[in-house]
Amino acid sequence: MMRREFTQREKVLLLVLVVVLLLSGYVKLFLDPLNAQMSDAQNQLAQAQDLLTVEQTKLARMQKMQTELEDGDISGEVEIPDYDNINNVMIQLDTILTAASDYQMTFAELQFGNELVSRPIQMTFTAGSYSGARAILTALYQCKYCCALSGISVVSSDQNGSGDVKDQEVTVKLTATFYERNHSTIASDAEGN
Repeated sequence: MMRREFTQREKVLLLVLVVVLLLSGYVKLFLDPLNAQMSDAQNQLAQAQDLLTVEQTKLARMQKMQTELEDGDISGEVEIPDYDNINNVMIQLDTILTAASDYQMTFAELQFGNELVSRPIQMTFTAGSYSGARAILTALYQCKYCCALSGISVVSSDQNGSGDVKDQEVTVKLTATFYERNHSTIASDAEGN
């Protein structure tokens, strides 16, 4: 076997090779995983901050609703009347819809639940302007009898689209569902127990 001594140049090259191997090993074994962990941690922090923002928004909304309930803006004015309150509902609707230039109502079948009866009424009304229609919708929404508005569509009478919708006559279609207490179901449940 032949032994020969490395030249100065070969020793330097071997030393450079060892340093390169050590640096690449350090990068692959320690630095890359550490950078990946830091990147994951930053992503998790960003997601947590987004979630915190969403939760803070929800909390602010809930606090606002709580304040409105405590101020009495909502809590005491809406009542759920006993079943067959149609006469009172009609008087209320007539009062609200007098602001409309024309209106039609179609009564759907009553829907009986465990404790509530829902009375859906499809209605179409025409108002002189968008703000007039909005005032009627607001009055329906704030009706003293518990109701839900759904399927609302507003159509302007301006056929060619040249005018401002706020100043045009509009036709509104919607379903107003009034709720009533069904005491007969509650009474029969109480007798059955």
